[in-house]
Amino acid sequence: MILDPIRPEVLAVRVIPNAAPDLAHRLELPEGRTSLGLLTCSSDDCLFAALDEATKCADVEVVYARSFYAGAAHSSGPFSGEAIGLLAGPTPEEATSGLQATIRYLRERACFVAANDEGTLAFFPHVIPSVGRYLAKQADVPVGASLAYLIAPPIEALLGLDAALKEAQVELRVFYGPPSETNYGGGLLTGAQTACEAAAQAFQRAVLDLARHPRQVAATDPGAAALAESLVARTAARPGGGPAEPPATTGKRFRMYGTGEELDAKPAWLTHLFDDRSLVRKDHPILRLRGKLDLLQAHLLDAQLAARSEGLDDIDAALGEALDWLRRLLAAEVLSRPCPELALAGFSADELHRISHHTREYLGVGFLLPDAAMGPTAVKLNLLRAYVREVELTAVDIFAADIHVTPENRDRMLAGLNRLSNAIYVLTCKVVAARRTG
Repeated sequence: MILDPIRPEVLAVRVIPNAAPDLAHRLELPEGRTSLGLLTCSSDDCLFAALDEATKCADVEVVYARSFYAGAAHSSGPFSGEAIGLLAGPTPEEATSGLQATIRYLRERACFVAANDEGTLAFFPHVIPSVGRYLAKQADVPVGASLAYLIAPPIEALLGLDAALKEAQVELRVFYGPPSETNYGGGLLTGAQTACEAAAQAFQRAVLDLARHPRQVAATDPGAAALAESLVARTAARPGGGPAEPPATTGKRFRMYGTGEELDAKPAWLTHLFDDRSLVRKDHPILRLRGKLDLLQAHLLDAQLAARSEGLDDIDAALGEALDWLRRLLAAEVLSRPCPELALAGFSADELHRISHHTREYLGVGFLLPDAAMGPTAVKLNLLRAYVREVELTAVDIFAADIHVTPENRDRMLAGLNRLSNAIYVLTCKVVAARRTG
């Protein structure tokens, strides 16, 4: 389907803890950076964008990044793919951290998209809101500048770049004249983030227009409603092949986040990031976190119901406070509000953390191993605590990417989730202590 993602595949990953001196010399490794992270991938431009992300997440530099001739379909082996990247860091741990950031970005952020239903025409209308050290050097822009990374097959690339440069206040910093090693073309454009998004939108419109009318000398109006109606018709069709719903008559009400593509109606495969002007695919990373927070609330309600049925009023009340905090945390992410501080049962987050590490001193209960004999509330609290940890790890992965959450809110959310697991463990110990003394 048009605009379906074409996900890159990581083919091989390794770390060299300390590169041989001759190899380090040939690679021109910076002094003190002889730990290497190596990775091959099925998509070169996705890999290059992901390597840039690594320089923002770890103490690494991109020392080698090359495309292979003719692309992944004609690679030299099953683990070669289309490109190779090397990260150099001061320690194996930093090299590993850089590789992990690269892989996360490849899985969650960087992908080509299809310009036709068959998926045989792929292009890359990618916007990087805040560029890292690698692409900043390539484009000769300051670290933190916004970039539109625009790649397509040869004729589509030239048409798209022309449209992008005419659409927005952006500057072409790097021109990849077709054909590249992989027979594509494109460029790196810089400007304000909104300008880069507008440029990517214009690039996308030009590519999609050619895909729809490849032998038409004059391009159709890039803003023509036909394109939006075509997308709506493809996604709004009823199950079983019935007729499509008629397009909305309210004008260009909807807008895709990132590319800025305008739509007359919201397809079923898109959902709101914030509002009608920020539609994203349902596999957007932040939606995965929102889904886990929703399930976390369900686990919490289940534990609260168990506490209520056992007459544990203090546990019931504390879980009610935790539920309220989770709902305010979710609202903070969606509405860009300050993240609330966690406090339960009259204790601050730091106090709960201290109690959780000294439960024998404060509650008369040592380290707990889950056991059915603890009763239904304690067992459900243990499940809740374990799931809080899973949500925290998901948040760490997602917040490593370029998303809308501010650094301050990111740190508060991660700290709050970490302390929430401490708090649930304290409540579990309180339940066990009550059963022992009761």
